[in-house]
Amino acid sequence: MLQNPAIPLHSLSDRTSLGLEIHRIEAMKTIEVASYGVHRDDHYIFIFQQRGSGKMMIDFQEVIFEGYVIYCILPGQVHHSNDAFDSEGWFIATDLATLDDTYRAIFEDYMAHPEPVPLSLKMAEILDKSIGLLFDMLQNQEDLPFQQSALRSMIQVCAGGFATVFQQHKQQHSQGNSRPVIISNAFRKMVLESFKTLKSPSEYAEILNITPSYLNEVVKNITGFSVSYWIQREVMMEAKRLLYYTDLNIKEISFEIGYTDPTYFSRLFQKVTGSYPVAFRKEYRK
Repeated sequence: MLQNPAIPLHSLSDRTSLGLEIHRIEAMKTIEVASYGVHRDDHYIFIFQQRGSGKMMIDFQEVIFEGYVIYCILPGQVHHSNDAFDSEGWFIATDLATLDDTYRAIFEDYMAHPEPVPLSLKMAEILDKSIGLLFDMLQNQEDLPFQQSALRSMIQVCAGGFATVFQQHKQQHSQGNSRPVIISNAFRKMVLESFKTLKSPSEYAEILNITPSYLNEVVKNITGFSVSYWIQREVMMEAKRLLYYTDLNIKEISFEIGYTDPTYFSRLFQKVTGSYPVAFRKEYRK
């Protein structure tokens, strides 16, 4: 377990100016994968597994990868792998800035309910060829006419492949594109981005231009839980990350997640999780 003053944040801009990085996932690189340790990223990570299996801990949940699947790790999610991937495939890191707005919207929609998404052998082959070509282009950049234009076009091709899989999965498993579903997804995405500064249901309802009661009705009907539950869930998840992975004190953690009163934060944490922050840290660090 890592207990640094702050959870390490890996920045894509420290490694590349292109906003894109691609690596092969290989079964033999077990030490390298484990050496990354507990961390979070300021960018999106797409994992495309072609064969084998793998496990990762992502925000206290074990995510299991089996067979042909793709998965996205969101910015800010704390993750690590104690047992490296016994698999092969592709690892793609991107800030999404270069992607088509249509693809970005599909990825953001998926991010409200992230899970490993299976894909067919045919689509896996298409993705492998597309990503492989993009990888070669990134590795062998030359000052040739239209080189950057071709590179950007190839990025869109690969993004289109991922977007196709996510969209097909959504159509097969979602409740459709009714207005309540759209509102619920918009709210969930907003919480992921703004939970440190927006704490009340009325603030989210105002941004969405609907009443708090209607927002709560919609979210509860779609997800089974209230608006307050989803806000507190994200706040408490960040608090758990900081309690478990850092040595920040309770006051510092309270300020970090948007509470100026540490006593109020401690009471809220106990109400939501069943234990006080100090007790949680002591129990989970055994």
